[in-house]
Amino acid sequence: MDELQRLFTPMELDSLRADSPVPLYHQLYQLLKQRILGGEPGFGAKLPTEAQLAEGFGVSRVTAKRAMDLLVANELIQRKRGRGSHVVFQAPASDVEAPLVGMLEKLAQMSRSTLVRVLHIDRRPPPANLVEELGIPADEPVHYVVRVRYREDHTPFAYYESWTRGIKHGFDADAIERRLRFDIMAENGHRIARIEQHLSAAATAAPVAEQLRLVPGDPVLTLVRYSFDTEGDLVDLLQCQYHTGHFHYRMNLSMEDYTR
Repeated sequence: MDELQRLFTPMELDSLRADSPVPLYHQLYQLLKQRILGGEPGFGAKLPTEAQLAEGFGVSRVTAKRAMDLLVANELIQRKRGRGSHVVFQAPASDVEAPLVGMLEKLAQMSRSTLVRVLHIDRRPPPANLVEELGIPADEPVHYVVRVRYREDHTPFAYYESWTRGIKHGFDADAIERRLRFDIMAENGHRIARIEQHLSAAATAAPVAEQLRLVPGDPVLTLVRYSFDTEGDLVDLLQCQYHTGHFHYRMNLSMEDYTR
């Protein structure tokens, strides 16, 4: 189970729905595919066994095997007798540099023109795969928040899960629904100096699909945002899933700095 807890959140481990129109094996396949395409586990990494997947997700061995068979068929993993299943997908990534100030202004603008509802908030130790990234002891609690963002007509377009460390005050559901989280972080001594974002596409799992009014397996735009303070410490890790029918991501890039 340790390997599964490193790869998946408790909500994801409990996300497969037998009453969904999407078969259980395909729901599991989509979760595994989403992780692999996102680079974690990365190229060459060994995946949990079918028995571990079956136990961790509460499904049968047959269901776990069919999910793994799909990963093999789509050339995402490779099986070798006696060695288990390993990731063979490898996608190069390139960085795009952009000013942080403009991005924070856009976030503030979106916060003013949309609505947020907090579905869950508590303090808990982070998942095993985030402990090292956050640079904290494994048993140190952080703020875990699940929320949905809506347009002014109450159409949901974004589903967020976040883990935030070092917050002593002002981080409750009411404040998060009314204010920009970066302002609350600053009031707790964490002024954000650098943000790293990873964009990809994925199929939505049942709990997210329900909140975004999608069918499980529908495509969503996913974004993982790492926010670092002036000391270089990772303060906040945010995982976003956007409804592709109600959300548009646009980048304006200048040619001013281009040189032949």
